Amino acid sequence: MKVFIKIVIMCLTMLGAYYFYDYTALSGLDIVILSDKISFMIMVFLLLIALFYINMYFRNKEKVLELRYRDKLFNSLVKNSNTAYFMYDDINKKVMYMTKNIKEVLDIDNIETEESGLKLINDIFQNPIIKEELRKWDKKSEFISQMVSYRYYEDDSNTKWIRVKIYPFIEKKSSYQIISVLDVSKEYEQQHLLIIQAKDIKAREKQLNQITSTSYDNEININMSTGDFNLKNLKGNINYFGSEKSGSYESGISKIIEEYVHAEDREEVLNELSFNKFKELISEQNFEPRSVRYRLANTEEVVWLESSIFFLTSKGENRIIILTKNVTENAEYMRKQNNLLQDALKEVERANNAKSEFLAVISHQIRTQMNAIIGLSESALSESIPFKAREDIGNINNASTNLLEIIDEMLDISKIESGVLEKNEKEYDVVGLFRNLIGLTKERIGEKKIKLITNIDSNIPRKLFGDSSKVRQILLNILTNAVQYTESGTITISAEAIKKNRNVELVISVEDTGIGISKDHLNKLFDNSEDINYSKNMGLSIVKRLINLLNGKIEAISKDGKGSKFTVSLTQKIIDEKGIGNIDEYITDKKKKDFFNAEGKSILVIDDNKLNLKVATRFLEPYGVDIECVDSGQKGIDLIEQGKKFDLILLDQMMPGMNGVETLNKLKSDSNFNTPVVVITADAIVGVKEKYLNEGFDDYLSKPIDVKELKELLKKYLRDK
Repeated sequence: MKVFIKIVIMCLTMLGAYYFYDYTALSGLDIVILSDKISFMIMVFLLLIALFYINMYFRNKEKVLELRYRDKLFNSLVKNSNTAYFMYDDINKKVMYMTKNIKEVLDIDNIETEESGLKLINDIFQNPIIKEELRKWDKKSEFISQMVSYRYYEDDSNTKWIRVKIYPFIEKKSSYQIISVLDVSKEYEQQHLLIIQAKDIKAREKQLNQITSTSYDNEININMSTGDFNLKNLKGNINYFGSEKSGSYESGISKIIEEYVHAEDREEVLNELSFNKFKELISEQNFEPRSVRYRLANTEEVVWLESSIFFLTSKGENRIIILTKNVTENAEYMRKQNNLLQDALKEVERANNAKSEFLAVISHQIRTQMNAIIGLSESALSESIPFKAREDIGNINNASTNLLEIIDEMLDISKIESGVLEKNEKEYDVVGLFRNLIGLTKERIGEKKIKLITNIDSNIPRKLFGDSSKVRQILLNILTNAVQYTESGTITISAEAIKKNRNVELVISVEDTGIGISKDHLNKLFDNSEDINYSKNMGLSIVKRLINLLNGKIEAISKDGKGSKFTVSLTQKIIDEKGIGNIDEYITDKKKKDFFNAEGKSILVIDDNKLNLKVATRFLEPYGVDIECVDSGQKGIDLIEQGKKFDLILLDQMMPGMNGVETLNKLKSDSNFNTPVVVITADAIVGVKEKYLNEGFDDYLSKPIDVKELKELLKKYLRDK
């Protein structure tokens, strides 16, 4: 039809143009007759018709485009909507238009034509609920249905919950309806969930009420909005706070506490149950249940009550429920149990103190004897003696040092188990740590055909902060095992540092080509109950405990008969970021000890053990000092009182009659006494040094005496004076 109209308009236009041309041609020859006037009028009429249709054509085209744009806009708006729309002709009973989002709204694929849309609407309207509601509808006002379940008749597997809305309107005596179908499945699920929750809440409330009525004796219900309360006795024959009452909570609770709560408990109970306390907790959103225990007043026997406080919020209203019950039996039981626990804790504390004291005594006795053996043997080795004697004394010295390490490990395990062993963190020199470890390892290798390889990262910070003594003990134990169970081959010490802000993760590994460890024993390596070579001297057992104490990690890789690799990771604080450089430059053969000249200086040594006096004398003689030795604190005091002057006093702590601390106190009772006093003790437990410094000693030296520490101490008090 549209094409036909276009052809007619085109013919009329051409015909009009022809007549116009013909008329102008005749008028140019001045030949005008009646037929020409008629032709002219026809031509003008045809042109006007043509122009009218052309104008209408373009106007209709604009309207069509406008409708298309509106249709696109509408479709884009409803595309992601949960509502599908239909334009329905109520008189002719047909669907004139429907949106394209039906598939998304109702999960239906085959709704493409108006006929299929009509079937869908009829199918929806057959729902019994909607059908009944439509029967009562006047077809003039807006229609909104309930939520109903809907299943498309061609797809029984998919059920939706929908709501139907109908907007009727009349256009040119025709009746139309805009029908919207809303997918309300999520809304239904939420409502269904709320219904289930409401039922659950009611069931819980019923259960709670039953529990409350059987478990508690009294209930106080407080309305935080009005400040009013109700006191209810849940069990008629039990009324701790008198008869049931109501009114203002602030004044009411004060009267109840004043009359019914024991005088010693009133302040605590009033603080816990005050109205202002509840308001403060609510403002802080602190709704955790609370409780307070107290005694009833004016009773022949002690009666303990417990009031539990619960916070409830419903419809924006805050309520407090205070439930009270008798806990006398429970309180008495807890009191007895608490007393038993306190007695047990005191017993454990006494046992720990006794164990600590025992360890201190054992440590002192063993270290005192070892001090003599190690000290005298080191002194003898510094003298010119025959080769055979030097070899024997060297073996004695090495065996004594090894024995002391084993004893230290046994004591350390006892300290760990009793909680005595602690970290002793301080600044230390990393180069010194590695130089000491490498030097000791070389000595232990001795004549074995083992090559010691070092691979130490030169960027490791020069100075760190940590417990260097325990780091040294951990690594020395691992190196000792590597030497002991490697007959030939190599032992490699590797180390690197991973910086983490102001800390560094020190990663040190020891790899050997020794006997290795079987796979069965590897996972149980650090259990000292395992009967394997690596655990016979308890070395790795204490290594694991020390690493746990330092919050570090250890990993072991081994293959039976091929060797083992142990990697230790410890976090230390950085003191000096400058790298240590090439560690090999610091490692030299053991040189003869260098002594400075301290002639003219005098030292008083006080020790009850004559062998230790001899060891001290041997260690001090190379410095050229004047040495005075006495075997008791009183004799030392007598020398001072006689006017003897000393530049330094080395004072043993554990002596019969008068110990080191008592001797120091008597010496310092003289206001003129100002000689530096250094305590010498075999007690090497962490914290002992600080203890003695607090007692008034100027410095601390542990047994067996380390010649390097002694030298530094002498430099501090003699050469630098």
